[in-house]
Amino acid sequence: MRHPFISLFTVLALTACSGADTRLQHSVVLHYQHVANVHQINFSAPVAVPGRSEPVQSVLPLQSEGFWAVFLLCSLDATDARIPSFYVDLDRFRIEYGKQRFGPLRPYTLRLDDTVELNKRADTRVLADAIGAEIGSSLSNPVFRRGIYPHLDVRFAIYIPRGLPDYSGDQLPLSYEGGQALVLGNGAPPSDVDVVGLGGTGIAAQCLP
Repeated sequence: MRHPFISLFTVLALTACSGADTRLQHSVVLHYQHVANVHQINFSAPVAVPGRSEPVQSVLPLQSEGFWAVFLLCSLDATDARIPSFYVDLDRFRIEYGKQRFGPLRPYTLRLDDTVELNKRADTRVLADAIGAEIGSSLSNPVFRRGIYPHLDVRFAIYIPRGLPDYSGDQLPLSYEGGQALVLGNGAPPSDVDVVGLGGTGIAAQCLP
């Protein structure tokens, strides 16, 4: 005779596995590579911002140990038959590091032209767009219908204004806010880049296999 507790445990275990499988079946899978950590961005064309007499030539982190984590969206798998389409907004990616969470640029977190002057609310969107242009962030068609999309190689950056405690320079974990998506990195470590933009260093444009 089978023990009732064993039967109950078996049912619960199967239910849990089934639930996990269902969550995966409903998820779009986004694959990425963390390609670089950048410490300064020089603008190829100076950026005019509201309320500032001189255009901004460059931007730096709030603290010296801050950086821009630069990623490539490598591929997207939306083969689930119950997903008619999936909209990708690069601003919805988030870095999850311990209890800290990082996303779009926020006011008063960015130094302008290596001074103590910080970005204000009125110029944050302008600067964020200019940073995206220097990084090379571009997604011509953000709507992905059912299917597999390999070799996307879409670059984007998430700004980290201060150093991360105990961070050794490895791949940072990403999540996607809104929409049911599983975000997976390929584990390749990022390069450390002093400057991107005018007079700076190039960064990877293609994901490793």
